[in-house]
Amino acid sequence: MFWKTISTTFTISAIAFGATSLPATESYSQNALASDMTFVCSSQNGVPTMFAYTPGKVNLTPLITWHPEYLVSNQSAAQVCQQVATKLQTQFQQQQQKYFAIQKTDTSNLVCLVAKENDNCNAKNSEELFSINPNYDPTCILDNRQPLECVAIGRTRGVFSMPDTSYEPTWWPW
Repeated sequence: MFWKTISTTFTISAIAFGATSLPATESYSQNALASDMTFVCSSQNGVPTMFAYTPGKVNLTPLITWHPEYLVSNQSAAQVCQQVATKLQTQFQQQQQKYFAIQKTDTSNLVCLVAKENDNCNAKNSEELFSINPNYDPTCILDNRQPLECVAIGRTRGVFSMPDTSYEPTWWPW
């Protein structure tokens, strides 16, 4: 118990110190979660997880946990986590309103950022965030749900349905 507490303390300290090298700018969005936020990656229960770090708050907010089941073959959860955190941090600092869009392909489900609410991943200014296993619903992953819970969502009698509109997770600041 004592070692677990010490390990957790060092992990949180490392995240906090690592996050200070990525200063976030003040957000002027009316719906922003916080005026300063930094997206960081660390491990939670042995699984790479993207967190929101807000200066002055003690607890980090887990946003996306990269369970191995979600990944397309040859993907590293730690690398995907870091890439997504970097892209979201850039978008957050630019203070431009963005939306999540989802596109299903034969080999994966693509999640990207788009400028307009009804745009898709093929839009001119879209930016790919990540791809996931086609057996999982991307909205479930953006809501940080567990893999078992995620498989069941969106399936009815073996039919998989995916919304054709932009998606906005509860943690997205715009």
